[in-house]
Amino acid sequence: MLFRLLLWLAALALGACADVPASWPAPASPAAPETRPVANPERDRIQGVTLDARQTPPPTLLPEIASLGVTHIAVIPFGFQQRADDPNLRGNYDARWYTEGDAGIRALVRQADTLGLRLILKPQIWIGSDDPEQWSSFIGFETEEGWKTWETNYREFALHYARLSAEIKAPLFVIGTELGRAVCEREAFWRGLVAEIRTVYDGQLTYAANWYRDFEHVAFWDALDAVGIQAYFPLTDAEAPTVADLRTGWDRHERAIAAVHRRTGKPVVFTEVGYRDVAYAAARPWEWPSRHEPVAEPDEALQARLYTAFFQEVWPEPWMAGAIVWKWHPSSERSRAGDFTPQGKPAEAVIRREFGGGAGE
Repeated sequence: MLFRLLLWLAALALGACADVPASWPAPASPAAPETRPVANPERDRIQGVTLDARQTPPPTLLPEIASLGVTHIAVIPFGFQQRADDPNLRGNYDARWYTEGDAGIRALVRQADTLGLRLILKPQIWIGSDDPEQWSSFIGFETEEGWKTWETNYREFALHYARLSAEIKAPLFVIGTELGRAVCEREAFWRGLVAEIRTVYDGQLTYAANWYRDFEHVAFWDALDAVGIQAYFPLTDAEAPTVADLRTGWDRHERAIAAVHRRTGKPVVFTEVGYRDVAYAAARPWEWPSRHEPVAEPDEALQARLYTAFFQEVWPEPWMAGAIVWKWHPSSERSRAGDFTPQGKPAEAVIRREFGGGAGE
C-alpha cells in the first residue's frame, strides 16, 4: 500500500500542476456568482464524522454520533472506473451498501433530521483495479475525445448527487474528491459543472482536494464556497511524539492553508481528518491499512494525542469552518485494531470534549 501511495505522490509531483507556484494568484475578477460563508465559527461550524455502514444501522447509532456533539454526517456514494485512463465511469445509485445507495441516504436523513444532524454528500470515484499505479488523482486522458467522454459521465454522476443533495436539503455538497490531474488540466469543465450544479442545488459547494500538491493549485476556488482539504498532513517522524511536537508539525501546513485562504477569501473545511491508532500515524497519516499487511501494534495514545494537537493548534484558526472525522461505523462493522476509527478509543473522548458532546458512557 505504501508503494502505491509513493507512486501516487511521485505522479502528482511530476504532473500538470507541478510547476504551479504556491503563490499562484487568484483571478482578478472571478466569474462565479456571489458565494456564502460556509460557517459562523460561533454557531454553525461543521463538526462532522463520515459514516460508513454496509447494512441498515441499529437505531442507536445516530444518537450515539449526536452525543459526541456532531452536527453533520458525511456519506460517500461511489462511482466506479476500471482504470484511471478508462473514461467509462459508472454510477451505483441503487447500491445495497446502506450509506452509498440513494435509498439508504434518504432513510438516513429522515432519522438524522429528528436529531438535528445534517447530511453532506461527498461522491468519490473508486478505481476497480489492483494495479498499484491506479488512483483517482491519476484520472486523465491523452486525447480530447477521452476527456470529453469522461466529463460527460462525471457530469451525470455529479448532477445526480447534487439533485439528491437538494432533495434532502444538504447544507454542503462536495463536487469531487481527490481528482488532482482532472482538476489541474480541465479548469473550464469544472467551472461549467459548478455553474450547472448551482441551477439544481442552492446549498454551499466545495471540492475535496488532497493535502499534497492539490489544494494549493485549484484554479476555481473562487467559484466555490469553501476550500476543502483531505487533511492527512505529515507532522513528525519522531518516535512517541508529544502534543507539543505534533502542534509544531502543523506550523508549515497552517501557513500554506492560511495563504490559500487569504488568496481566495474562502473559509476552509477539512473534508477528512483522521488518524490510525498505529505508531507511524504522525509520520504517514494517509497510509491506509492493507489486508495483506500484518496487524500493526496499536498505539491508541498517539491517536488521541494527534486529535488533541489538531484541536489545540488548528481548530481555533479563524479560517477553519469545520472538519469531518474519518470515520465512524456501526459497532458490528468495526474494523480491526490499527484502523482509522476513534470509536471506543481514547481519541473518542478527545473528540467528544472538543465538539462539546455530553458525558460518554
